[in-house]
Amino acid sequence: MDTQFIGEHLRPGQLGHFFVITSFVASLFSAFSYFRAVRTESDPFKSRSWLLMGRGGFMVHSASVISIFIALFYLIENHLFEYHYAWEHSSLSLPGKYLLACFWEGQEGSFMLWTFWHCMLGLVVMRTAKGLETRTMAIIAFVQVCLATMILGIVIGPDIKIGSTPFMLLRHSMQGAPIFSMPNYMDFVQDGNGLNVSLRNYWMVIHPPVLFLGFATTLIPFAYCIAALWKGDYKDFVKPTLAWSLFNGAVLGTGIMMGGAWAYESLNFGGYWAWDPVENASLVPWVTLIAGLHTLLVYRSTQRSLPITLVFLILTHLLVWYSTFLTRTGILGKTSVHAFTGDGKSLTYHLLVVIGILLLLSLALLIKRWRGMPRIRTEEETLSREFWMFIGSVVLFLASIQIIITTSIPVWSPLAKWISGKDFAPPIEPVTHYNNIQVWVAIIVGLLTATVMYMKYKNTDAKTLGKRLGITALIAAAMAGFIGWGQHIITWQYDVMLFMACYGVVANIYYGIVVQKTKFKKLGPSVAHLGFALVLLGILLSSYNKHAISLNITGEDFNFEKKNAHEKAKENMENVLLFHGVPVAMGDYFATYLGDSESIKGKDHINYYRVDFVRKDSVTKQITERFSLYPDAFINTKGQGVLTVNPSTKHYLTHDIFTYINGGTLDKSKDTSSYISHMVNAIGDTIQLKNGYMVYQGLDRKINDARYTPQDSDLAVCAKLMVYDSTAGTTKEINPIYILRNKQYVSYIEDTIKQMNLYTRLANIIVKSQDSVSMEMQVRQTDPKDDYIVLKALVFPYINVLWLGVVVMVFGFFISLGDLLAKVKGAFTGKDYPFAK
Repeated sequence: MDTQFIGEHLRPGQLGHFFVITSFVASLFSAFSYFRAVRTESDPFKSRSWLLMGRGGFMVHSASVISIFIALFYLIENHLFEYHYAWEHSSLSLPGKYLLACFWEGQEGSFMLWTFWHCMLGLVVMRTAKGLETRTMAIIAFVQVCLATMILGIVIGPDIKIGSTPFMLLRHSMQGAPIFSMPNYMDFVQDGNGLNVSLRNYWMVIHPPVLFLGFATTLIPFAYCIAALWKGDYKDFVKPTLAWSLFNGAVLGTGIMMGGAWAYESLNFGGYWAWDPVENASLVPWVTLIAGLHTLLVYRSTQRSLPITLVFLILTHLLVWYSTFLTRTGILGKTSVHAFTGDGKSLTYHLLVVIGILLLLSLALLIKRWRGMPRIRTEEETLSREFWMFIGSVVLFLASIQIIITTSIPVWSPLAKWISGKDFAPPIEPVTHYNNIQVWVAIIVGLLTATVMYMKYKNTDAKTLGKRLGITALIAAAMAGFIGWGQHIITWQYDVMLFMACYGVVANIYYGIVVQKTKFKKLGPSVAHLGFALVLLGILLSSYNKHAISLNITGEDFNFEKKNAHEKAKENMENVLLFHGVPVAMGDYFATYLGDSESIKGKDHINYYRVDFVRKDSVTKQITERFSLYPDAFINTKGQGVLTVNPSTKHYLTHDIFTYINGGTLDKSKDTSSYISHMVNAIGDTIQLKNGYMVYQGLDRKINDARYTPQDSDLAVCAKLMVYDSTAGTTKEINPIYILRNKQYVSYIEDTIKQMNLYTRLANIIVKSQDSVSMEMQVRQTDPKDDYIVLKALVFPYINVLWLGVVVMVFGFFISLGDLLAKVKGAFTGKDYPFAK
């Protein structure tokens, strides 16, 4: 029984589990009540009664989810390591700023974050949906039922497990371990496993909430689409769906690019986007959302493209669930560097059941209503905005299909092999594979974002259109020619992409100024398209001329474990060996490795490696610039024990210098250097070092060193030694301390210069006479060849254009959203629909 165990705090876990059950039951009750409210709409009194119960159920569900959130955070904040989740993801040494990161590091916590955002969004929909409340909230509550099952933690028999609870006790998760047979086992559980060190970054605190808000918001357009299909009534769903889609596009796009910024700043992907399967899984729903957003605009203005709009927006939410399946079940474990390792077959089957239910519901309603959907039988005019917006949306959809099919190779390859007998593997060089296809998508979409704005719905005057597009095309051609010449872009398809990106920039600026007359409320589409064009331009400029300045001209073979000979040869060429204190030419700089400093984070020892970069004038040889970078590396004890590195970057307005460690003498315990004794007899005596020398300048009874605590019986002196570093051109003073305690016990405190790998002791004082005193100095200095790193340094030109484009694009989404909300103020303020009326 639980009472036999000493030191456990069971009440928080019991409360948490109670709220887990309550949230599930309340969401189920809410979904049923809203469903009954829809079914009894012919009787307003009954329907309203069911509606009020549905609201109450959803409020109880939301309150329970918040309570679960609080209970789980309480376990983490108070280090209650008797709970598996707190033990697995937190530790005593973890800084407080990362406690929230512990919450969503694990499967259960991230499901909770997703559920929490659904609750917040559901409450807004409940307040604003008006006549569509019953149908939309029935769908939202039903999806909450599905999410609530993910953290139920109910086991039925030996093989069936429904969800995984974050309130499981450590002794229950590790049944059979001998320690848990002891009533006082908590005496031996003094610390937790800790947050993965590679996730101890401020991006881990802010990126997941934004990304999951984006994922969660896909539910709202999905719910409005299902609500419209439910009754075959498409009149009232357009405006709220459009508003939520704009909000969704802005937030999800921001979350994705925050992930790119995190990868660029803190991971060794060699950039901001590596076409990693987890990155792709988050990108594809955003692409289909943008496609659906544009066809919805077409439907609002022309009554065309309704069926494809419903397909795109429904598919967006289903793809979020499918992305969850890809990233959480472990199926991508061999192809992605940051997918979850999975929770066995239980989670796999659980997610497949949820996806299957939502897919069948969507297909059933689409098939039922397909023939009855409003359509315009005549063909669109070729020179019409709706025609080309439809074409652009289809291109985006095809791009998403290519990405998701390639990303899903680990899913469908076993079936394909069983049918054809052939093996199917992910691309050996994924970046090249995706870039060669998606560059054409960028070209087509870039062209359309520049031209479609100038067209009108239904028909466009060809002469006016040609004049405006001709002016902007000439300006864009000049701009692209200048940039292409300056950046040496000579590959023809990328020249085309450069022109299209410049065209998008020029055309959207021209449209906002000349056509829209800089009316702020009307600038949303042109600003968003301008941002997208800047993103394309930033991607092209930063990727096409991205180059390594760490060139391996010595032919050193670093024995990198790469998938093929070409990739291995490329990595060998782009990494350089830096011995301690030895300058190496890197582009316009000389780089010098000057040692490391260790930081201990929990069980992981992180080494920060200082690399100084110096640039000199080619004529005068005077130093014109100097800076230091501190890439770090550590052996990750949480996982497979592999080397994990974080880059360090120097930012300029026009480019970045991006560096990271790829190897070296990371284990300093293997240092075999030893102390060598030197006798100094008088001030001015010199001791030669491997990269400089030190000069003895006398003894001093005044000791100013925090490491030394004086006692009454002490006789203590420190030596004054001036050290000259010939490599760095610097001078430093060190003061090793000699201590004679109780006239018999001798000890010493050594002094060091880390950058020189220099360790010095005042080992002995020999008094020969009143006027003759000699000092024995012991010096240890690691040979530079025994202390080295393998460094990769890349230059990303004009990457700030990319980040500027992201900000501008998101800003455009919010301008459009603000304009739409101003037009339909009543629909979203609820002024004409009191909450409890």
